[in-house]
Amino acid sequence: MLPEGTRGDPSSPGTAEPPPGTPWRLLIWLATRRKGLMLAALITSGIALGSLPVLPFFLTGAVDHGLRERDWNALAFWSLGMVLAGFATAAMIVWSHRLTVFWRADASYRVLQLATRKVNRLGDDLRKKVTTGEVVSVGATDINRISWAVDSLAPTAGCLVGLIAVGVLLFNTSVALGLTIFIGVFAVGLVTGPLLTRLQDRQEQYRERVGDITERASDIVSGLRVLRGIGGEARFNASYRRDSDALRSAGYKVAGPTAWLNSLGEGTPAILLGVVIWIAGRQVASGDLTPGQMVAAFGYTGALLLPVHWLIGCTYRIIEGRVAAGKVCELLNTPERETAAEILPGPREGAELHDPESGLTVAGGELLAVASSDSEQVAAVFDRLGGFTESEARFGSVPVAQLDRDELRRRVLVADHDAYLFAGTVAAAVAAREGIDRVEAAIEAASAHDVVEALPEGLDTEVENQARTLSGGQRQRLRLARAIAADPEALLLHEPTSAVDSHTEARIVERLAETRGGRATAIATTSPLWLGRADTVAFVQGGKVVARGTHRELVAAHSDYRALVTRGTE
Repeated sequence: MLPEGTRGDPSSPGTAEPPPGTPWRLLIWLATRRKGLMLAALITSGIALGSLPVLPFFLTGAVDHGLRERDWNALAFWSLGMVLAGFATAAMIVWSHRLTVFWRADASYRVLQLATRKVNRLGDDLRKKVTTGEVVSVGATDINRISWAVDSLAPTAGCLVGLIAVGVLLFNTSVALGLTIFIGVFAVGLVTGPLLTRLQDRQEQYRERVGDITERASDIVSGLRVLRGIGGEARFNASYRRDSDALRSAGYKVAGPTAWLNSLGEGTPAILLGVVIWIAGRQVASGDLTPGQMVAAFGYTGALLLPVHWLIGCTYRIIEGRVAAGKVCELLNTPERETAAEILPGPREGAELHDPESGLTVAGGELLAVASSDSEQVAAVFDRLGGFTESEARFGSVPVAQLDRDELRRRVLVADHDAYLFAGTVAAAVAAREGIDRVEAAIEAASAHDVVEALPEGLDTEVENQARTLSGGQRQRLRLARAIAADPEALLLHEPTSAVDSHTEARIVERLAETRGGRATAIATTSPLWLGRADTVAFVQGGKVVARGTHRELVAAHSDYRALVTRGTE
């Protein structure tokens, strides 16, 4: 559960203060959004870890004032003090961990907000500017690593306080012992600096490979049926293996500096402990130290084991978080389309859509088929009419770019044949936001009643994301049903029946024409069933409408159109 105050926090994403655009500054920004929580976590961690080395102080009193002088009251007093200090330290560690978990959750929630809102603002531009692998990696990996980097800040501060406390206590015991600790820590810092730089560079290379292989896996999964059909599965699997080898090689390169850091974390305290005990033993022999002080020096240095070990681990997490923050910054810095300076009200109902670049016009109340040998050209036209790309397209007399986004999405729907299907009941997947009352009629119009009847609970059957348990044709009909249920003023469909058989397609053509009667509908297709039923056919070549008329008229008058729709069978 998030700590109180996260919701409605004036410093949360979406307010006047924008997040920084560089990795380290983004990490600091995330860590300082709730300053009270940050300070509490840092202070409690400093007290908890800083007090660990203080515990051996009680050993000095127990040995020198209790055991050496056989004063059992003094021994009990110092022993009880050490026990109480141990309980207090343990309680402070628990409280510090609790605060740190809240701090980590707060940072994770904010990164998720930032990424989600950025993706929403990019809209359809997202797939053109950011790869699927990068978006998946940000959500699955980077957000988690950033949260753990923030989580590591508190123990890092506590470990540093602990190191300082040990040095001060040893200085009070013996200047030589204090200098040994500070010189040793300084030497470790000199060695660690280049290792951390190398680790960061190799972490960045590793993260790039993770994005690449995630993108490759996404492509293979989404196109697996097609790949098997055209015999490309083996080739893409080979590409995936090459990417896997590159990822493994990058992982090995990360392992090198990581192993050195772990060695320093484990070995440095042991070496310092040996040096301190050697110096302290000589000073006890010469009478410069008491046995109790020697025991305390051993305890102080032994207490370094935990802070140094944690410090190395926290440093590694912070480096990972910095690399992850860099990827989040890349997403947040992705340029967005500029918002129109002036938002205009939409045109009257039934207004036509017109794209000057291609010359395509979708008239109100018309069933229009758009035929082209290059489906991407028609998709680009539909994207312009739907306001997904910058253009001079108009809805009536109003430029599409100046229409309110919500109104445009409500009135003009561009429906891809492979659009995403969300998890939930079939009824919810088809109804989407506002079509719950039109679900059954839409299912019938899309000829998807057999799909629903085959499911164990009909419309109430739960399906996973993308309804992967259904066939390609079944999913396509559910997508079409969702578009019909939305009941937009203008519906632009891209190859809505490419994955169904001809008998099913014929039923869909007739039912859709009846259901959409009186409302603008455009279908990108080369299917004779759609072309023959359409009121008008627009033939697109080179991104331009080169002919317009009925299917019969174009077949008779235009040889290129005839060759396209007959597939050269004449």
